[in-house]
Amino acid sequence: MSHVYKALQQAELENTGASELTDATQLTPNMLQVAPEEHSWLEHVPSLRPVPLAESRVVTISDGNSLGAEKFRLLRTRLRHLQDRSELKKIVITSGGPGEGKTTVASNLAISLAGHTSQKVLLLEGDLRHPALAGKFGLRGLRGLREWFGTEEPVTQFIYRVEGYHLWFLPCGSPAEDAVRILQSNRFLETLNRLSGCFDWIVIDAPPLTPLADIHLWADKADGVLLVVREGLTPKKTLLKGLTAFDGTKLLGVVLNDVPGLDRDYDERYNENGNGKKRDSRIGE
Repeated sequence: MSHVYKALQQAELENTGASELTDATQLTPNMLQVAPEEHSWLEHVPSLRPVPLAESRVVTISDGNSLGAEKFRLLRTRLRHLQDRSELKKIVITSGGPGEGKTTVASNLAISLAGHTSQKVLLLEGDLRHPALAGKFGLRGLRGLREWFGTEEPVTQFIYRVEGYHLWFLPCGSPAEDAVRILQSNRFLETLNRLSGCFDWIVIDAPPLTPLADIHLWADKADGVLLVVREGLTPKKTLLKGLTAFDGTKLLGVVLNDVPGLDRDYDERYNENGNGKKRDSRIGE
């Protein structure tokens, strides 16, 4: 790796000071055209092997033939079509309230996007007050955004590669009581923008709409928002609030979760083809 690239990488991922920025301004336009393969740090971060528990419902790993996994493949296809027509990279996943399945949707969507393509995907844990995303993959004790914000280390020291996929993971780490301070900081905004240049997709597991206002800070930074609602749980007024809370150009759609009857219908069709045992395809929490 060249000295020029090392300087650019450091300037790209951290606001490291005037002296390095001054040096970068001396480079010619041709020297600033860094080839995509020179994001080689992505291949050298620590690797993690996901070990999701059954109750985590990460069906894109545990049961790739299930209806749930198929639904995420369909969602992936629709999002890629949208990306072909517009600038769509940073996607925020939120819900009306706790327990509606946003974290499971974020996990499965990221796995689906990263599993059958050469596109690079970053899964970012954005629910800084109540982090649960790492647990979906059976991972514990990871340092993340909370620890990064309290140090001067580059964010690359807190990103992990998920084995078997074109997927990288930036966890929250320990819960952050100062979530708003982190999200509103120039350092975080600059880092998120620079990470956007390294990935084709950034999937953000954000907080729910209520009772906190953190979601609106995430929505302002996103290219699109998916709202997860759970059958029989999400109050109508919460759904209406969610549909009107965002800029109409950013709300990509609603993911209806845990719909009764879909398992039975799918299993009946599956069994008619002589293939099958019954599968649990609910998305979960």
